[in-house]
Amino acid sequence: MLGTMDEPRQPPRHPVLHRGTNSARVGTLNRALVLDVVRRHGPVSRSGVAAATGLTAQTVSNIATRLLREGLLREGQRHDGSVDAPPGGVAPADAPPGDAPPGDQGRLLRIAADARSAVGLHLDPAHLVAVLVDLAGTVLATEHRDTDPLHGPAEVLDAMAAMTARLTRERPGAGALAGIGLAAPGPLDPARAALADPVQLPGWAGLPVADELRRRTGVPVVLEKDGVAAGIGEAWTTTNATGLVTVTLGHGISATVVAGGEVVRGATGNAGEFGGMPVRAHGRWTAVWEACQPLQQVERAIAAGTLPADTPTALPGDVRSAYEALCAAPDGRGLVTAGGAALGEALAHVVELLDVTEVVLGGSAAIAGGPVFLQAVRAGLVERLPGAPRVTVEPTAHGEAAVARGAACAVLATALDSTPVTPLPARSAVGRGPRARSIAHPW
Repeated sequence: MLGTMDEPRQPPRHPVLHRGTNSARVGTLNRALVLDVVRRHGPVSRSGVAAATGLTAQTVSNIATRLLREGLLREGQRHDGSVDAPPGGVAPADAPPGDAPPGDQGRLLRIAADARSAVGLHLDPAHLVAVLVDLAGTVLATEHRDTDPLHGPAEVLDAMAAMTARLTRERPGAGALAGIGLAAPGPLDPARAALADPVQLPGWAGLPVADELRRRTGVPVVLEKDGVAAGIGEAWTTTNATGLVTVTLGHGISATVVAGGEVVRGATGNAGEFGGMPVRAHGRWTAVWEACQPLQQVERAIAAGTLPADTPTALPGDVRSAYEALCAAPDGRGLVTAGGAALGEALAHVVELLDVTEVVLGGSAAIAGGPVFLQAVRAGLVERLPGAPRVTVEPTAHGEAAVARGAACAVLATALDSTPVTPLPARSAVGRGPRARSIAHPW
């Protein structure tokens, strides 16, 4: 929690992110809202769902009955503990009410976590992360692989397909596979579900990665920008109704806004290009990406003698290893702190612009920086906003699996129509397309 920021910026007015309606026209939306509330707040009674969504008790009861029959919800009763009924079943009508809300006879709804599953893949320039995620957003299995030994996009896609096969084969009881979510550095070309011209992935420009991975696996694929996927993962289970920002610092940097449980994608699905924010760091004005990006920090460490002069930096894996060594070195603390403070300074503008209450920090470089980096981010934010109301800056609870998990959650949301998130737009906005960006020249 941040220094002197003692009072909440804007306390939540409701315990739910969306409100429903009793109009028959929006039955699909109401179904999604019930699923959303139970997933985030369950186990919860029908009256609790009705109070949270604004739906009538009868509407909630009808929707819950259908979802129980579909196997997406389960119903249990609370005594000393919670007991689930069989999939699609109901608890006995005369079950003791326990401490459940009056009128529900102790019958509490919960998400049937094993009803669906999805695979999430994070294509990082140095590293592949694959996860299997259930309907509740829980990571059931994880696999990692370095990409440096792989030669070109075809081998990387083959590796993704093999990782997917292993994850699903090893967890046969995980639930029906809804699809694969693939998170990759931007910019993306949403019209073709392809990578546009990612400077971090030479040789991938224009490649229709979703189709290529679908051809290898026979499974539907949803493509998301990596920073957006991180935001989707946090949105899947957050109960923060006032808004949050997720920051992903890996080989590049991005920031994603989650407002009212919805991820802001922008006109072409490429929202989050945060790296050009100007900050004062390392003795001069610069862009925040240049102040804290791993390659830039490693080059500073080599120039200062903190890392050996012959430290390799030609491959993404080399940069990752060198940056981890920098973060672990006692003499590297100053550079890590300066990078974190610069990120906190840049975040101050975002916090003020959006009036958010929470920042979630993730990505391989942020994880490598550890508590030193995290405290520097907090300090930089406080310095820019002295005496401001409280904002929390915390690491993601999902570690390096956060982006892959978010990609899997995007698939689950699409499969269930239970958005707060929606699939990538089928067409680019009129007159707009993904703009090629360079880490070296963010403007």
